[in-house]
Amino acid sequence: MTLPLEGMKVLELGFWVLGPVCGRILGELGADVIKIEDPTTGDPLRGVLSSGMISATGAVDPFWELCNRGKWDMALNLTTEKGKEIIYELAKRSDVFITNYRASVVDRLGLDYKSIAKLNPKIIYAQATGFGLKGPHRDRHAFDETAFWIRSGIMSTLGEPDLPPVPLRGAMGDITTGTYLAGAIVTALLTRERFGIGQKVDISLMASGMWVAGFDVQGIALLGLDVGKFARKHVGNPLYNTYQAKDGKWFQFVMLETDRYWPNVCKAIEREDLEKAPRFDSHVKRCQNSELIISMLEEIFATKTRDEWAERFEKLGLIWEPETKVIEVIADPQVSENEFLTEVEHISGAKFKLLRPPFQFSETSIRPKTPAPEHGQHTEEILLELGYDWDKISKLKEEKVII
Repeated sequence: MTLPLEGMKVLELGFWVLGPVCGRILGELGADVIKIEDPTTGDPLRGVLSSGMISATGAVDPFWELCNRGKWDMALNLTTEKGKEIIYELAKRSDVFITNYRASVVDRLGLDYKSIAKLNPKIIYAQATGFGLKGPHRDRHAFDETAFWIRSGIMSTLGEPDLPPVPLRGAMGDITTGTYLAGAIVTALLTRERFGIGQKVDISLMASGMWVAGFDVQGIALLGLDVGKFARKHVGNPLYNTYQAKDGKWFQFVMLETDRYWPNVCKAIEREDLEKAPRFDSHVKRCQNSELIISMLEEIFATKTRDEWAERFEKLGLIWEPETKVIEVIADPQVSENEFLTEVEHISGAKFKLLRPPFQFSETSIRPKTPAPEHGQHTEEILLELGYDWDKISKLKEEKVII
């Protein structure tokens, strides 16, 4: 069956993770994606695995594959006039232009929305920034750690009081924001199909982080309540908390309707006398006496292993999950049954499991079409399609416009 975006052409001026993840998703939906990289430095994401920051060996770069599967790759010097001529010609033929370069950079290169829309009025121009396109920090350097995690307020709400802040794991904000951007682009393409208009779509890491933290942000904006860190021993609802079993393994209860689940919690811990105890016989009273209940539960849960508790929790229908390591997630039968990871082939021929976007269609099977590309792998092929002959291509190489 035809893929949703089959026939669409996407031009990606992206680096690191946010822009490239967006491009990969559009590619899996069927679009032809051309990634533009600097001929000398390339996308800095290429160097993460070999930089010493990550201890790993092997031919397959997991980060590069995650963000760049299914793309054509062109190495193009955009600071040269001939390089600009080429990208302008590509923009004329494209349906979508993606960039997560800072506003001042695309302005300086002549690749801002006005310049691109002048060449192609119906193009969807998608721009991702750290802090938005207006305001004093419109051009501030940003990673997802700074803009998505810290500036949105998320970091200030997590972890125990008086302990160091909890840092963000790699690229979580970028992947989230890139996924949002892909959805917005598809919406803009639908708008163009219905009304015949191109437009700019912009997103920022900060806005994305605020959306993820929506309950906190909206609650504070409306009620003026200052949300900060809280100790797990002082959580208002003792059935919405983490606990440690005898073997040192952790698990979390997530039961918001405590009147519904409290009787079975009491059965699980063999303390049915607590169910109707005057201090604990309603949700309000349990919240008022939360610290006492948490202390009691801590002592009780320390008497059995997590597996022993798991058997009881499952039998009684409690809402809980064990703390799960990522390496355990990979082997989870839910992952294999739902094909959250799919087997693909690296450009070297090696096979490995690739993480798929988190959505699936009943009638359209989306898959990455090709391996993640080498630096400038398709430069000549793209130029030939644009009408360049081999003499002109050789000249561009001599002038260091391409590699």
